[in-house]
Amino acid sequence: INEPVKHDDPGPSSNFEFPVYKAVEDEDEEIPNEIRRLLDREGKAIQPHEEALELINLGSGEEKKEIRIGVLL
Repeated sequence: INEPVKHDDPGPSSNFEFPVYKAVEDEDEEIPNEIRRLLDREGKAIQPHEEALELINLGSGEEKKEIRIGVLL
């Protein structure tokens, strides 16, 4: 009763009676409120970090030597 398994099938078998591209779509389907809330929060949370910088002149009146220092230091 042990029959060898054939692995020489070049491609998967196709069932042409039920095409894959004819999927059933529900147009009335809505995103649940909890998922919508999480997506809104994620959109707000992912922002580039912008640190406030303070510009300080280390030079003299004619010669400018400006440096920027992070305020959070």
